[in-house]
Amino acid sequence: MVPDLLLLTFYMCLIGAAMGTFTGLVPGIHVNTLALLLMAFSGPLTDIIAMFAPSEYAPLLLCACVLSAAVVHSATDFVPSVFLGVPDPDSVLNILPGHRLLLDGKGMTAVRCAAIGSLVGATASLCLAVPMYYLLSSGLGDYLNSITVGFLIAVLALMIITEKGNRAVALIVMPLSGLLGLACMIDVIPMTNILGGEPEVMLPLLSGLFGVPAMLMPADGGKVPDQTDDETRPVGVLPGLKGVLTGSITGWFPGVTSTTGAAMAGTIFGEEDGKGFISMVSSIGTASTMFTFVTFAVNGNERSGTMTVIGDLLSGTLVAPGTDAFLVMMFAMAVSSVLAYPIMIKAGRLMCVLMQRVDIRRLNTCVLAFMILLTLAFTGYWGLVVLLAAGLLGLVPVLFGCNRTHLTGCLIIPVLLFKLGLF
Repeated sequence: MVPDLLLLTFYMCLIGAAMGTFTGLVPGIHVNTLALLLMAFSGPLTDIIAMFAPSEYAPLLLCACVLSAAVVHSATDFVPSVFLGVPDPDSVLNILPGHRLLLDGKGMTAVRCAAIGSLVGATASLCLAVPMYYLLSSGLGDYLNSITVGFLIAVLALMIITEKGNRAVALIVMPLSGLLGLACMIDVIPMTNILGGEPEVMLPLLSGLFGVPAMLMPADGGKVPDQTDDETRPVGVLPGLKGVLTGSITGWFPGVTSTTGAAMAGTIFGEEDGKGFISMVSSIGTASTMFTFVTFAVNGNERSGTMTVIGDLLSGTLVAPGTDAFLVMMFAMAVSSVLAYPIMIKAGRLMCVLMQRVDIRRLNTCVLAFMILLTLAFTGYWGLVVLLAAGLLGLVPVLFGCNRTHLTGCLIIPVLLFKLGLF
């Protein structure tokens, strides 16, 4: 890879990190939304990049920007989940232990746990990326594909068996979310993209199931306790390493999100304390983001909205170790993972200050209004119907004491039905 391309990639990583920080810190906005926006305007954006770089590098540099945003988002999305109670779908399990620390005046301890887990997950994933590529390309990938149906069934069963709250509600929520996800994926609902192009059917589905309920739940209206930061390392690397193992699974199997992976990890590795659990879940999110790229490089399968955008931008480009595309993506992940740690710490400190001044109800109202506008733009009026239906379904686990991970059936069940050839 020529030095000029390396330097240009670094600059694009800085831009992507800034975007990922925004999407991570603004509650209710997923990095896939940003990726889809960049894809919608990829033509003008690549033209702009071509003004400063060789035109053949423009799509690759835009990919580096998107991937950098995804890595930083996967780390920073923990901050609003602990301070505002509005989680990203991939950090929903972090809320309870994070809130416990927040109410003890140790919100920054929770942030540091998540930052360490994300950094450990990113570092280990980068070290394992090339060996994993060759293992998966040498037959392991074919074997994993052959057990996908059994694995997904086992995941669904494990989620129900390990439900500690209302199992009856879980048995209702999971299939209903699956049916709603299936309806979106097989184009039963006539959504249209007002801005042109294909409708982004996952936007109202995931936003409704995971984002809307948290914003509709009434805030306490009181002030959070004063927060302190002793600036010590609150957790070791072991929980993060457990997260890497789980993240490699969620990065390969379709439909299995980081949230589902965290529930599996708690069963397989045993329960962590609050700090260790936060670190492990954060590591899973970052590692999963990185391993989805390895999966894409091996077989071209796009396991996330980010990889879908990258796949479209790199159409026809060979992505394998030794190619410019692979090296640029690896470099982008390395740079963004290093940037994510200090961004999280600074964001946590800033949030400690803002929490004493911001009206949470007003903030949630603004975010909800923005989400409705995005849904209308990218999916039309039928998208608003999906957003409403998904939002109501997303409220059920919250109101009846059921784990929200069962809502990930919206992805797992349709993928399982597709694999079985039923649709």
